[in-house]
Amino acid sequence: MEITATNPPPAATSQGSLRALLRNATQDQHERLNRHALLTGLLQPGYSLADYRLLLQTLYRLYSALEPRLAEFAAGPIAGFDYAARAKLAWLQADLDYFGIDPAALESSAPPLAVPAIASLGDYVGVLYVIEGSTLGGQLISKRLQQYLGLTPNGGARFYCGYGEASAARWRDYLAFAEALAADAEQSKAAEIAANRTFALFEAELDRAVMRGSPAGNGGNG
Repeated sequence: MEITATNPPPAATSQGSLRALLRNATQDQHERLNRHALLTGLLQPGYSLADYRLLLQTLYRLYSALEPRLAEFAAGPIAGFDYAARAKLAWLQADLDYFGIDPAALESSAPPLAVPAIASLGDYVGVLYVIEGSTLGGQLISKRLQQYLGLTPNGGARFYCGYGEASAARWRDYLAFAEALAADAEQSKAAEIAANRTFALFEAELDRAVMRGSPAGNGGNG
């Protein structure tokens, strides 16, 4: 279902808004991820460049696996929401380039990350809930990265800059699209499962990154 000005999303049913359902269903996973060692210090002055570089490398690995799945589903007949203009892998590559880290070295340092196919609109909405929602917190993180580490959108912090001033509007566009599922209990449940699975995937990969350390070394720039 495509959401346009002439084809708005249906009103939420007694089941409630999908945003509220997803927020409640993922709260534990989301809070646990936010407490992860590689993320919890991002807003603090003591966060190290070494941890930040490791975080970027891990995010690159995650988005390298997730974005092709999103693009594949978005190209199909039922998506109704174009992810291509929101793709974030190039932002991460720009940050890695700044630090002299070769993405090809990351890809050869570990087996490709396996992620489930996106098989339904609910799956698509659930994965996007995690991916698009992260851009909101990124606005504050990007300011702290500049304040504490001297990083800028053109110098190591492109990913966390996200959509910049358009971030809130982009999030509202996603929510308008997602709410079309609020009346569909089956697809809403699929969105909950996909969102939780995506949060868990991020947490597990960040855990593995901490255990194995930086696969591509420290690189340059700091």
